[in-house]
Amino acid sequence: MESRTVKLPPLSMRADIGPRSINDSQRTVDLILTTTAGIRRKDWWTGEEYVEVLSMDPAHIRLDRINGGAPLLDSHSAYSVSDILGTVVPGSVSTTKRAMLGTVRFSKRAAVDDIWADVKDSIIRDVSIGYRVYKFEESVGKDNKLPIRTAIDWEPYECSLVGIPADAGAKVRGVEPADANPCEIVSRAVEPPPSTVEKVEVTTTVTTTKEKSMKPNEPSETIVEQEPTPARTRVPAPAEPSERDAGVVAERERVQGIHTACRAARLPVSIEEELIAGGLPLVKCQARVFEELGKRADPNPTAPREGPSGTSIVGVDDHLVHKRAGIEKALLHRLAPEFFKLDAEAQAYRGMSLLEMGDVFLRAKGIRVTGMSRSERAIAALTMRDGMHTVADFPLLLADAANKVLRAAYDASPQTWLPIAKQVSLTDFKTSKQLQLGDAPGLIEVLEHGEFTSGTITEAREVVQLRTYGRIFSITRQALINDDTNAFADVPAAFGRQARNLESDLAWAQITSNPLMGDGVALFAAGHLNLSPFGQTITVGHLSDGRTAMRTQRGIDGVTYLNLTPSYLIVPAALETTALSLVLPGIQTAAGVNPFTGTLTVIAEPRLDAASPIAWYLACPVAQAPVLFHAVLDGQSGPQVEQQIGFDIDGLKIKCRLDVGFKAADWRAIYRDPGA
Repeated sequence: MESRTVKLPPLSMRADIGPRSINDSQRTVDLILTTTAGIRRKDWWTGEEYVEVLSMDPAHIRLDRINGGAPLLDSHSAYSVSDILGTVVPGSVSTTKRAMLGTVRFSKRAAVDDIWADVKDSIIRDVSIGYRVYKFEESVGKDNKLPIRTAIDWEPYECSLVGIPADAGAKVRGVEPADANPCEIVSRAVEPPPSTVEKVEVTTTVTTTKEKSMKPNEPSETIVEQEPTPARTRVPAPAEPSERDAGVVAERERVQGIHTACRAARLPVSIEEELIAGGLPLVKCQARVFEELGKRADPNPTAPREGPSGTSIVGVDDHLVHKRAGIEKALLHRLAPEFFKLDAEAQAYRGMSLLEMGDVFLRAKGIRVTGMSRSERAIAALTMRDGMHTVADFPLLLADAANKVLRAAYDASPQTWLPIAKQVSLTDFKTSKQLQLGDAPGLIEVLEHGEFTSGTITEAREVVQLRTYGRIFSITRQALINDDTNAFADVPAAFGRQARNLESDLAWAQITSNPLMGDGVALFAAGHLNLSPFGQTITVGHLSDGRTAMRTQRGIDGVTYLNLTPSYLIVPAALETTALSLVLPGIQTAAGVNPFTGTLTVIAEPRLDAASPIAWYLACPVAQAPVLFHAVLDGQSGPQVEQQIGFDIDGLKIKCRLDVGFKAADWRAIYRDPGA
């Protein structure tokens, strides 16, 4: 078997409506979605024709998508939700030996009533299904006719009412479509055709003897067989380019020119397909592109119009003029002026409402908003796409703005645990063992001609693991119509602050819960020499006791003194004033001298009050030893945002996700006094 992979665009094939199956009360009708009849198509890679056959073997069809409620569209158009006429009834699609059957239900909205009436009157009878092919089995046609490609891995994903059944795969293209998918073509093994060879006389013979009879004295029969030598193939002379080949090249150049013109003008794919199928010369097709641009422009595109604040805004309906960066900056300044300043690039857009910003993107894509209601404009702006998301899409601009507001609020929220935590990046969600290296072995004297001996570094292990936290919030059509900036600013900002608060909750819980360490002993324990045996208030003498305990901590080997120096005095909010009175410059003790002046930084954390309003701590800087491990997913520090255009809601859904983990790192880096 021979296999090759090509890029294949979505295809469509005619289907039929069963007029006797109409159910007026349910607005449903049965369809013969497709059959095994052969369809003549052209390969857009080579221009060669072939016959396409769709296998009806259930093992060859991916039915989940269409059987899960695929849309019923108007002429394969998916540019707007208004193009959706109904849906395939979930679970109704099935196959027979020669056909695929299914039932569709029409929408009950008023805009679809006339279409439903034409279906019932058998005026609209033609249906076309859209599908993708992922694998063909190719075989030679009978009598050397066109090759047959049988789709043995294909997926129907929509069906459409059409005026004339489409055959998108019958067109020859000169460039790869943007929405093409890989398709494997496997050639079925066939008998090779006769080769043009020269017969060469052989000089070797093989003699075999057969006995014709068992009679004595009868001579045996000798047969001489010629053993053929390998055939010598004639190499045909190079063929001259045919007139047909020149035509294929010219057609490819024409299609390439049409594609370039339509993409530059940002016209819908349907117009590009129409121009390609029409067969007009490239010059006339380019003239049609200019005509379409004229139809889609406003009657007076350069006339000034008044913005909501009375500012005169001059707009030209050309997507190259509308600067996405300027609109985004104006939107961000409006949503969160405390975080985002207004610069010159955003001045022209600062007076626009959210709906007017959406209109800018709609016009840039050739969609006329004149005559559209506010609701229709909002839906069109929130569901706008051109086959793939681009940086010019309005929904993505809204999602980016919400993401930046969320991130700005996250960064602005205070976190008191940062000075005592070491950040570690993890590549997955498995438990990760963080090694704590002990001090190197001591140096010993090496005598003359003596040998250097090896030493070992002992290790301790603390296990940290990432966990995922998240929620979803929505930017609705109603918020866009109402120009509700609270939905775009307050909610994302609240999510940013909540992500920051969650991190602080997890971090300080490692201190207040006194968790078990890698050696099986609690973080604060007498055996760790980091817990005061007396409950004492914060005084110079008691701070001195804690400092002595930290300085005399030994390494993991139990021998080497670490000489850790406390830099932070960590207290609940109830003890903040007491702590500051001991460490700030200018404060004197009863003896007239304060040795801790300027040596300790006070960290006041209200989460400690809930555990104990009188306990206090000393901690050394991370450079000496970390108190906490702060785990993040590699390359993703802080909250991450994803967006999706919602079908179950009228608007845009935004998901905020936080992958984070905390673990107490080293008991020697922190000292606790229960307080009094």
